[in-house]
Amino acid sequence: MRSPLAPAVDLSYVDSMQPKKISELVVDDTVVAYYAVRKREVREYSKGKFISLEFGDASGRIAGVVWEPDVFCLNDLEEGMVVKVQGRVGEYNGRPQLAVSRIRAAADDEYSLDDILPHSKQSLEERRARILKLTGQIENSCIKRLVMSFWEDEPFFEKYLNSPAGKLWHHAFIGGLAEHSANVGELALRIAQGYDFLNRDYLIFGGLLHDLGKVNTYYGRAAIDYTDEGRLVGHICIADVWVCERAAKIEALQPTLLTKLRHLLLSHQGEYETPVRPMMAEAFVLYYCDEVDSKLDAINRIRERQGAGWSEYIKLLDRFLYFEDPLKE
Repeated sequence: MRSPLAPAVDLSYVDSMQPKKISELVVDDTVVAYYAVRKREVREYSKGKFISLEFGDASGRIAGVVWEPDVFCLNDLEEGMVVKVQGRVGEYNGRPQLAVSRIRAAADDEYSLDDILPHSKQSLEERRARILKLTGQIENSCIKRLVMSFWEDEPFFEKYLNSPAGKLWHHAFIGGLAEHSANVGELALRIAQGYDFLNRDYLIFGGLLHDLGKVNTYYGRAAIDYTDEGRLVGHICIADVWVCERAAKIEALQPTLLTKLRHLLLSHQGEYETPVRPMMAEAFVLYYCDEVDSKLDAINRIRERQGAGWSEYIKLLDRFLYFEDPLKE
């Protein structure tokens, strides 16, 4: 007898159902949709093996479970794969869980990547314009040439504009890197309005390039994950190498200036997650601006997902969060 989960099963008979985004799912919903497999783990219970999953689309994530896995689920189903899923939404430990009745690999022409991966709410051209506007405000010719050397490399610039800034926590979407970098640069300039001793060129440089190495840190067709280089080297060291390589081609750029620029990148994560601690005023500003923008993006994502009231416990912040209802005075 063929398993009800066999990948050869034709799910076309339910294609007429209007698929819901994960963020729209509620308990008892019947689901037929295309999702990315973000996590997959084979586990055991009293009746044998089952598959614990996490599905994702452009709107969010949901836990999933296959209680009677077939050969496809046990041997071929992989993280990062896009699948066609049929199932029903239940609840486990107070959270929605999709109990899968049928699942198979999706063909490339069956889904749009825009529906699978989250994207910046800003258009590509909006992100490009923000980055170039900030670059145009740099007054030091050597610093501007160094920054422009990245943007004039069109394949690199396109990749920068479309890269995520994180896997899960902050700006973890297509275009997140450019959006976050522009936010940090603009926020740093607003702070500089109250402190005239700050070097604005340093702040713009640091804002635009502090996470530059994330261009090579993440990859993903259906889900964002780390590259080997991202895990083994890290985005800070990747960026430092790139900046030094391009700076070497600018004869007028003095070693003392390059050392300061490198410090801005190497220290931007503050006290513990960085090669060196901030030791320049501008490095402190960049560190705090990076913290503000990354935390607020993550907090806003949690707010949008769960609405007013107390959040679930946020492990990365080691606390609960409270959100006011904007409709209440």
